[in-house]
Amino acid sequence: MPGRGSSRSSRQCLAAVARGAGGSATRSSTTPPTTSPQVLPPFPDRQSRAFQVPAHTIPRRHRRTDRPRSWLVAENLIGNGGNSRVYRGSLACGRQVAIKLCKASAEASKDFLREVDIITKLQHHRIVPLIGVCVEGRNLISVYRYLPRGSLEDNLHGERSKPALSWENRYKAALGIAEALSYLHSGSPRPVIHRDVKSSNILLAEEFEPQLSDFGLAIWAPTNPTSVTHSDVVGTFGYLAPEYFMYGKVTDRVDVYALGVVLLELLSGRKSISSDGSSPKGQESLVMWATPVLSSGNICDLLDPRLDVKHDEVEVRRMASAASLCLRRSARLRPPISQILSILRGESAASIADQGATEPDCVDDEAYPAANVRSHLGLALLDVEDSESISSTEHSSGLSPLEEYLRERWSRSSSFD
Repeated sequence: MPGRGSSRSSRQCLAAVARGAGGSATRSSTTPPTTSPQVLPPFPDRQSRAFQVPAHTIPRRHRRTDRPRSWLVAENLIGNGGNSRVYRGSLACGRQVAIKLCKASAEASKDFLREVDIITKLQHHRIVPLIGVCVEGRNLISVYRYLPRGSLEDNLHGERSKPALSWENRYKAALGIAEALSYLHSGSPRPVIHRDVKSSNILLAEEFEPQLSDFGLAIWAPTNPTSVTHSDVVGTFGYLAPEYFMYGKVTDRVDVYALGVVLLELLSGRKSISSDGSSPKGQESLVMWATPVLSSGNICDLLDPRLDVKHDEVEVRRMASAASLCLRRSARLRPPISQILSILRGESAASIADQGATEPDCVDDEAYPAANVRSHLGLALLDVEDSESISSTEHSSGLSPLEEYLRERWSRSSSFD
């Protein structure tokens, strides 16, 4: 694993690029002259000591990768987060990759180690594979497979949303991410909680096959069935489960809740939180708007008007039923992801997954201040407005926490586009 003080051979993983980010690289005399693109400034120097990762902590297949070509330019920036950036680049062999560059800090180093520890133990076709990692000076660099269709968010709400994403590809995304979460929760060598499931972290391959990305906030699931409490709530507003946002309780059901929000995005074509005027007044929160529509059974009122009339009505009802179950206010009343996947596959009816809610021992004893989802966002807005920070990560955008909430921007992780 490359790092300051390691051998020259082990530093070849992105070494030249990392030095270039720090401003010390020089052009080789044999390199032909090219036009000079705008080079992004390096991250601020925090005067911190170089962070090093012991080589034995990284599986051999991830310790090195081919040296990439120049990529640290403005036009290659494809993602941005609280403390990191994601660039499109290519290896010497011509393979396109997504390169995540993170400024080193105590918190970022901890997240980086945990992310590498987790993702190097995962192997699933619905998870974006890690190609290599590099620690060079104060830069933490990880290289992932590049998916050409961009993020689901961009295909639903951004520049790629015209023409509208077809129902076939929407349903494909729903199934694929449910498969990814099923693997994380019960199929991987050790259960994992992603904690940042959202449309911008769902990437699409050439044939719109979905893959889950960005494990910067992922944690190993507790070995016992009880929840773990985190005082530092991280993630992206609009996708946070009530018990996590209000009390810091973490189980695999926070991923189930977030999947429910993504399913609503696929059904409606709306953002999880709209502050740009794209949704009517009073409908800024997707969950708050959609919950009564789901309860009424008027699924047609939920559908994206841009959708082709050829959409499969059976699949629409499956997705709506799955979303309704995922978004139950109480974590104990949400089905495990395996049951949600069965519903989406048509292998079981929603009524079967819903049976647990009527069991005598399945009592909603989580002490929430109110009994509906609408109060969750109201409390969230009050909490954010009254507090100086929701995370140990500092705000760098200059926006207030409330503005960060409404713009759906606050997350310690980077989103790929």
